Amino acid sequence: MKLLVVTDLNENADAFLDKAREWAARFADWVWIVHVEDPDPAFVGYDAGPKEVRDAVAHGIRDHHRRLEEESERWREAGIDAVALTIQGPVVEAILKEAAKVEADAIVMSAPTHGRWHDLLLGNVADSLIRRSSCPVLVIPATPES
Repeated sequence: MKLLVVTDLNENADAFLDKAREWAARFADWVWIVHVEDPDPAFVGYDAGPKEVRDAVAHGIRDHHRRLEEESERWREAGIDAVALTIQGPVVEAILKEAAKVEADAIVMSAPTHGRWHDLLLGNVADSLIRRSSCPVLVIPATPES
């Protein structure tokens, strides 16, 4: 089974990734650990010039990818073939595109951590993926006490 494991690298990411790794160890042949960076933002009205903004965004992306690489190494040490991917774009579309590209059998992600008002007004990634994905979406609770 090929899994696309999606993380937002938030404060609950380590707990989620530990649970996802345990689950993947039982079922997966290949795992892609994916983090989606926001699309290029339009910084209008900020004092920082475009070069400073690009440098800050690039530094953040490098840090996130380094963290994913370290995580994928932990998965490989646990006997799971894992690859780290950092992609940029609209979150749901980028995940669906990557899942199709790697021919994922399932998408694994953390449960949303924001409140009901946010979901009501803006929706959430999990709901959008469940509705739009052509493969199953497994949502794992993110917090240790879940």
